[in-house]
Amino acid sequence: MPGDLLLITYEFPPSGGGGVQRVAKFCRYLPAAGWWPAVVAASPVAGRPLDESLESEVRGTPVVRVPGRHVASALARALRPLKALARRSGGGEGRPASGPSGVPALSGRLARFVAVPDDAAFWIGPAVRAGVDLGRERDVSAVLASGPPHSALVAGARVARELGVPFVADMRDAWRDNPVKWWPTPAHEARSLALERAVLASADVVLAVSEPIAAEAREMGAHEALVLPNGFDPADLPRWRPHAEGPLRVVFMGTVYRGHSDPGVFLKGMAEAVSRGVDVTLDLVGSAPGSLSGDVAALGLADRVTLHGYLPHAEALAAAGAADVGLVLIAGRPGAKASVTGKLYEYLGMGLPALVAGPPDGAAASLVRQARAGEVVAPDDPAAVAEVLARLERAKRDGSLGRDLDTSVVAVFDRRAQAARLASVLDGLVDRS
Repeated sequence: MPGDLLLITYEFPPSGGGGVQRVAKFCRYLPAAGWWPAVVAASPVAGRPLDESLESEVRGTPVVRVPGRHVASALARALRPLKALARRSGGGEGRPASGPSGVPALSGRLARFVAVPDDAAFWIGPAVRAGVDLGRERDVSAVLASGPPHSALVAGARVARELGVPFVADMRDAWRDNPVKWWPTPAHEARSLALERAVLASADVVLAVSEPIAAEAREMGAHEALVLPNGFDPADLPRWRPHAEGPLRVVFMGTVYRGHSDPGVFLKGMAEAVSRGVDVTLDLVGSAPGSLSGDVAALGLADRVTLHGYLPHAEALAAAGAADVGLVLIAGRPGAKASVTGKLYEYLGMGLPALVAGPPDGAAASLVRQARAGEVVAPDDPAAVAEVLARLERAKRDGSLGRDLDTSVVAVFDRRAQAARLASVLDGLVDRS
């Protein structure tokens, strides 16, 4: 029996970024199946991407905003005068967002001492109070919480318990096995794991964007874990129209995280390919450490790599639609096999051939092979990257790029179909309750 749904998520339009797309599309398409979301979200966090164009996706959705209390951002603001003083004193230009090992910058490391399970930990209490009030006001039939940050799942579990309604935990990324997690002590990690077990055990259903994440949920106590992958909205996607002439144009959409979506190995392979005569360029569309431009210049690629920074979603998709290949970067580190970034589904949806530089036995690589959507290369092998780029350039010249795509595999990732499946899950929970 359809009804009102309370959706708890930390980032929501006008906040931007890949994770926002999933919950925004739920809000857009669930009403067609009789479910009407109302949202508790954080106020946009200063310094994080904004995309006001996404507000059209959720127009008409009731939203209650709770101050974000983002711990690392607050610490970064507090440390800024000290960093400025250090630079004036000849102490250097500061650290990138994370080092090669993925260890966070100073503000992130300090935050991990006080905030468990993540930077939104101090948001949980106010979010629970707001969620209970909104849930009672609208007499909601179920609660869905989406993370990361996984603090949203903690808040969702507590709200659902207080309201006495079914709880759905939506895991867009792994929690225990997250490849970018970092804890200062075993006690901090143990606290996070205890929270995860409690939350997932309390959920009536756990949704996961990939099977490895669903498997983690089952191992951590979930009664039922289903895979509901990310996807694409055909209404968003431009036609794929690459330039017939000129270099092989590769595009990367997303945030560059050192140690996870790090382009360093790919850039080395690209430099090797260029030295062999391969004509290739790269457009990096998304936030990246300031040090990346120096890495690009050191490899002699300054005239072949364009760092666009963060762009609104529609502009990022337009850049992808004009490219020859869409790049996915996933480091070969523990937990990375579960990663299937949202951008990959949008590449598939517009027919853009994909190049996954990531674990060959990971979920993203499996999807590309299943859909016959492009190429997979190990994330730590620049020579293999060079070979793949040469092969893709030849395919562009002979007009064979994108010809083998299995559209029947791609069709299941339509956001409308996924919202309908979520509605079916919610219907079943309400019928059982």
